Amino acid sequence: MDKTQKSIFQTYYRDAVFFDRYIEHPDGAVDVIIPVIHTNELWEANLLSIYREIPVRRLLIGDGGCIDNSIEIAGKFPRVEVLDHRAFVSLGYSLRKLIEAVKTEWFVYLHSDVYLPPGWFEKMCRHQDEYDWFECRQRITALIEYEFDQLDRALSGAQMGRAKALQQVVSKVEDDYLYRTEDIVLAGLVTENGYRYGYTGDVFHYHQAMYKQSAWLRKIKSVTFHLELGREEEVRTAMMQIKGLVKYLAPAPARVPEIIVFMDRLQELGELTYAEFLGWVKVTNPNWLPLINKALAERVKKSGWRGFAHRMLKKARGVKKLIKEKLF
Repeated sequence: MDKTQKSIFQTYYRDAVFFDRYIEHPDGAVDVIIPVIHTNELWEANLLSIYREIPVRRLLIGDGGCIDNSIEIAGKFPRVEVLDHRAFVSLGYSLRKLIEAVKTEWFVYLHSDVYLPPGWFEKMCRHQDEYDWFECRQRITALIEYEFDQLDRALSGAQMGRAKALQQVVSKVEDDYLYRTEDIVLAGLVTENGYRYGYTGDVFHYHQAMYKQSAWLRKIKSVTFHLELGREEEVRTAMMQIKGLVKYLAPAPARVPEIIVFMDRLQELGELTYAEFLGWVKVTNPNWLPLINKALAERVKKSGWRGFAHRMLKKARGVKKLIKEKLF
């Protein structure tokens, strides 16, 4: 890496000096709102970036029942007001109360796990004549630790070997094709030459997956990880997702597949049947019914009525009621 170039991770963990932009540039100051129930280890660094980039008139924190020391850390910063939102059930209501508490013409809504780069506020302000509510692109930085499922190959970055054994087998390696398969080839050569290759399950190492300079084009396009949610959180997430979309938005075909996916999962978990959900939709926002029914009808057409009914009966208990109430 170029000696003058710092990675974002270096920036995250550097000893940054607090700079309060509001003191030098009070003109155009805005309120900043952040709902919080927990944060990550970069919370203080994120706050330092916020005060550096934004002339913060007030930092309004919605305390949804913090389970860590987020409120104490925020308390180190100036002009912080903590609103007690511990009795609220939803993030949406916390946002409502935070927005209602704003006193500046413009305000900024941030998540607690957001770090602002230099120039962010100026660039955002340029669009105030175009929009009343707008957002910017995001660049994900992944700091996660997870157990890697070992494949049927070495695929390791930390190995130990007997010099005599490896020195004998590497004599067969020529300067040609061995690249990124060295784990497979070396393990194979060791075994073929009568030595023992193994995989230790009681030791681990940290293997970093992040950007590094290369002589070749190696642009990271995406990173995927999967959270293992507890049943309660999975149900809560799915339930709020489908009901929030249906209650507050006008019907949109693009949202229906998302609703169906979460609804399938809720029925699979035995938490909500299609009959119950469609009944709720009928009362709450019936304009959604034609779109949802159409999506279900298309699925029936593809798999056949018997296949659909079998899945419905297998996953939950609502198919008879569904037909009887003519919601489908």
